[in-house]
Amino acid sequence: MSESSQVSIGQTLRDAREAQGIALEDAAVRLRLMHRQIEAMETDDFESLGQPVFARGFVRNYARLLGLDPDALLARMKGAPEEPAPVAHVEPPLPRSWLTSPLLILLLLGVLLLVAVPVGLYLWLNSDADEVSEAAPVAQTSPALVSAPAPAEPAKPASPVAPAAPPVETAEEATPAAPETATARSVVHLQFGDEAWVEIKDASGRMLQRQLNPAGSNVDIHGQPPFDVVIGNAAQVQMTYNGRPIDLKPFIEVTVARFTLEE
Repeated sequence: MSESSQVSIGQTLRDAREAQGIALEDAAVRLRLMHRQIEAMETDDFESLGQPVFARGFVRNYARLLGLDPDALLARMKGAPEEPAPVAHVEPPLPRSWLTSPLLILLLLGVLLLVAVPVGLYLWLNSDADEVSEAAPVAQTSPALVSAPAPAEPAKPASPVAPAAPPVETAEEATPAAPETATARSVVHLQFGDEAWVEIKDASGRMLQRQLNPAGSNVDIHGQPPFDVVIGNAAQVQMTYNGRPIDLKPFIEVTVARFTLEE
């Protein structure tokens, strides 16, 4: 058995102190320990030093003061070598989903509004497009007026022959009188740079124009003023009234112009 295995930790410390001529009191002062704590280490009474972790700390500092290898002495102390403190592995927090980001939600809502408003307006303006093909011919064409035949004058008792009934006016004969009315004097001309919806009523409330007009087309509307006018996509429409240009910009709200055209 080797010499190192026969000498205790306390004996090793005491022999090193005495070999260096260091008094017990001087060692206590340098280590800032009490006299009895130095004696406890040199007599291997480590239990009186408190918890093992404290005892190992005292021995380590004492060995360094004396120029000894502290690890060699600590390895010979009773009990297992000092174990490193366990390190708890904490799982990193899960990253927040980008789908729950408030900024992204606000951005998506803004994009949805920018898309929904123009689409909704376009659908509203064109909601009656399926009815236009049937309603437009009726609105533009007025049925011919046929005068009812005048009742024949009853024959007088004394007259052998009843007088002939007055001639019946046909629709073709009654129609020419219409151009002389006030309706023929007012003309609304519309020219379409792009597709646009138009509704125009005359003074009697009769619908003169109610249809979706294609780009590049134009139309003349005759009627009795004042006219109630609704024009969709009005920025792409040019209007004249009895040859006089009409500026639609003051009447446009969003894309629709609504106004009354006086005589």
